Amino acid sequence: MTEETRNKKIISRINKLLEKYDISENISYTIQEKDKIYQCVIDYRKNGERDLFWASTGYKVEKGNLRNAKNTAKEIEEIFKSTVRQYKEKPKQEQQNINAINIQELLELNTTNFNPNKKTKADWDFYEYMEYWLYNIIQYSVEPDTFSGYERQVTGRLKEYFTQKENRRKVKELTADDLDDFYNYLRKDLENSTIDHYNDNISGAFKDLLKKKKVKYNPTDLINPIVVERKEVPVYTKEEIVELFEVLKGDIIELPTQFGGCYGMRRSEIIGLRKEVFNFEENYFTINHVAIQHDGKNNKEKVYFKDKAKSKKGYRTFPLFPHIKEAVLERLEQIEENKKIFGDSYNHKYDGYLFVHDNGDLIQPNYFTDRFGKIIKRNGLRKITPHGLRHSIATLLHLAGIDIRDIQDWLGHESISSTNIYTRGDYKKQVRTGNVVMKLFNKNTEEMER
Repeated sequence: MTEETRNKKIISRINKLLEKYDISENISYTIQEKDKIYQCVIDYRKNGERDLFWASTGYKVEKGNLRNAKNTAKEIEEIFKSTVRQYKEKPKQEQQNINAINIQELLELNTTNFNPNKKTKADWDFYEYMEYWLYNIIQYSVEPDTFSGYERQVTGRLKEYFTQKENRRKVKELTADDLDDFYNYLRKDLENSTIDHYNDNISGAFKDLLKKKKVKYNPTDLINPIVVERKEVPVYTKEEIVELFEVLKGDIIELPTQFGGCYGMRRSEIIGLRKEVFNFEENYFTINHVAIQHDGKNNKEKVYFKDKAKSKKGYRTFPLFPHIKEAVLERLEQIEENKKIFGDSYNHKYDGYLFVHDNGDLIQPNYFTDRFGKIIKRNGLRKITPHGLRHSIATLLHLAGIDIRDIQDWLGHESISSTNIYTRGDYKKQVRTGNVVMKLFNKNTEEMER
């Protein structure tokens, strides 16, 4: 807490006393230790009776701090005396209104409302407002899986911290110092990349208050910078990917992994593949539908689908490699055979989807990831995730000399240089990139032409 903030809080406490009692200017102070902190204890008279006013100096009980604590205690004594004196010099009407107007100005609270009879969201408890923002604003502006992340943070550690008595703040009272304290608390268990998400959420909540002119500033703009170090994602070499494909032969996630390894597709894009996107005559398929898994407590379905890619560049068309084409056709034949075998017990809910279990149940994204990890571990392969295959093919294409813009088209990445204006990649460029992928995995095939 800064010296300025501390003094403002002390003045506020004194004025609350002055509203109720007759306070004498004749005071004295002592230094005492409490909770390993030097405290300034002011001896004063309230309606003629002796009382004590405690205020922290902010200095720990350590060697070398006593002198500084005494100097600070002297300052607190002067603040006490001057505040009492100024109050008594005010006309009676101003004394009645001082807490309603002047003290709020003195404390420079983060609010545009100085009417004590009118309450706005700036007067709410900070956590109360964050919960309101979560369920009444952000829930209706993001996808369910994204909302699950917001919900875990707001109802988890944020609630745990800001509902503790010593950390409770009104929205208008929350300062950058308070946020720094909260983030230091999070650093006991979390990395800065996750803490940065907390900061983004709080910033978003205050942006909504700013837009509605309930507060004067966003305290997240004033915090100490959160330095996020980008972690290197493990990637496989060409030989490691080929070995992985061999290990997975005959497994239910063999083909999903090949889509990840060869095309660099996202997990949601792989599980969302349906028969209708494949053109077996002209040998191409299109990404236009995804399956997303989420675990929010208010979500009834574990997986939901949407005809929407992650970005405009996510809508893309791939050349259908001969060995992938053969595997897809075999998969579709097996699905039809399974329908006959299981009869009435077959789950037709996911008819048309490529990646289903023998009984028709969807191969859920988390199942794919979990099984992938177990097979990697069981076979002693270097640890990697399905998403790591996406990074792997990007690295291999880059090393093979493919232009970075073509790699972005292949992966469906957003392009910074295009200033957020996205267009579908040129299909012929995709074919050229595809031919490099084929050569990487030693597939003997003629160049594909659409």
